Amino acid sequence: MGMLKRLAGVHGYAMGPSTAHRRLIASVIVALVAVALAGCGASPTATPMSVPAYSGVLAASEFAVGDNRVPFGLLNVDGEMLERANVTVRFHLLQGDGSVPKDQARATYRAIPIDTPHTHGPGQTELEVRFRGIYVVDSVHFDQPGIWAASFEATDHGGNAVPTRPMALEVQARPRSFAVGDRVPPTDNLTIHDAPFAELSTRQVERDNMHEVSVAEALRQGRPFVVVFASPAFCVSAMCGPVTEMVADVAARYEGQAHFIHIEPYDLRAAREQGKLLPAPVMDEWRLQTEPWVFVVRADGTVRARFEGLVTAEEVDAAVAEALASQPGR
Repeated sequence: MGMLKRLAGVHGYAMGPSTAHRRLIASVIVALVAVALAGCGASPTATPMSVPAYSGVLAASEFAVGDNRVPFGLLNVDGEMLERANVTVRFHLLQGDGSVPKDQARATYRAIPIDTPHTHGPGQTELEVRFRGIYVVDSVHFDQPGIWAASFEATDHGGNAVPTRPMALEVQARPRSFAVGDRVPPTDNLTIHDAPFAELSTRQVERDNMHEVSVAEALRQGRPFVVVFASPAFCVSAMCGPVTEMVADVAARYEGQAHFIHIEPYDLRAAREQGKLLPAPVMDEWRLQTEPWVFVVRADGTVRARFEGLVTAEEVDAAVAEALASQPGR
């Protein structure tokens, strides 16, 4: 729930403008969305803004014309998240004082395990496995740029309707970062052969298998690879740790078949010594403004899949399997 509280608002966790400023913009947009959708009778479960309900909260910031993955949470005013509900999402393009109905899709609830230290008594600390989850619309097509809205029809396990409020999202003409099909840059990121592990990663391990090669070397080898941009210790979104651990688990299953590369998105020296979160140069090179991000890259160096925010092992696993299957000679 802490993650979604931080994500409240459109782009609420992006590096750049302050969270407070983004939340102010988001609250205005969502209020306008509710008015526009109410006028069109868009969602049977939508309720007036004064009635307690579960509001849609985006878990990603970048959407562009074309097919998109849309992750989100449903959160009420008490900070409680609606989990494992049956959710249908209707997408609308906002125009003038109204909205134009577009696509609709079922959302899938996906959870990722996280290990949380739990103290039972003096000297008795155990790892407790909990789950952090979001809803995901795997693919929705946005046919033009602008401000779009998503309204929800949600029912609980008993089939009872759950009141919801819509969310707004901005669709750009093109994505800022590299899209599916784009060739990624030959980043010469440091590896374990260049520097101690502690200078490369904030994971709480002595070493892992995600700092063996650079992106440039992976491209030269012509083997599929995965790049995760995340900072377990300095994450703004509270999702980096779980995502990085998940990618490490997936990497173990593909040892010898695909490279897995972890890159910290911040200048670690500035973060550790000055308490400043300064984006590392690689973030500009990959045109990224948020974290975490996961890219699955084919053997030819083009993007097979891209995931912003919370992503599950099943999603990454499927994309890696497809990237491997697409290699020449397979």
